[in-house]
Amino acid sequence: MNIPKTIAVAALLLTALSAAGAEKLNVKLGLWEMTSIMRFSGIPPLPKELTDKMTPEQRAKMIADLEAAAAEEPEEEVSSECITQEDLDRPFQSASSEDCKQTVVRTTRNSQEIRMVCTGKIKGTGLFRVTTPTPETMTGDLDLTTGEGPEAFTLKGNIKGRWLGPDCGDEDDSDDMDDDEESTEEISER
Repeated sequence: MNIPKTIAVAALLLTALSAAGAEKLNVKLGLWEMTSIMRFSGIPPLPKELTDKMTPEQRAKMIADLEAAAAEEPEEEVSSECITQEDLDRPFQSASSEDCKQTVVRTTRNSQEIRMVCTGKIKGTGLFRVTTPTPETMTGDLDLTTGEGPEAFTLKGNIKGRWLGPDCGDEDDSDDMDDDEESTEEISER
């Protein structure tokens, strides 16, 4: 199940790049290799339009598949990310919405902590912590919760990054993780 992992890695990477005031994390621009391990439980928030189209059997199968995936030992995933100056200057540009606000709790040249709160249709909170021991390495962890009640979706993850070089080549901000991502429609059709 790669949907929550992809979201989490992108969010954590963007968090690692965000800046507060004059203080910015000391990271090099260019191509980075990101290695992540994500653990999740619960049901990811799905659009009401999608769940309304599902039969009770489809919904039960989706829930069973998610529970089975959550019980599995998480696999390490490796992706390539291109970090640009624009990422540093405008973090969360594509991930931000009126319903979700990010607050920088603390930033130094070697660490950053950001809290996220979503208050729209999908309520949630998250905490991202990133450490950059050198400009060519980073580590981070995240703790996200969306939804409420017994089906609340939680995601906990760890990430390691290492700088590969200044040239991103064919890599862009969409990275290659999208290739193994399952859509919510594919899950609901099972």
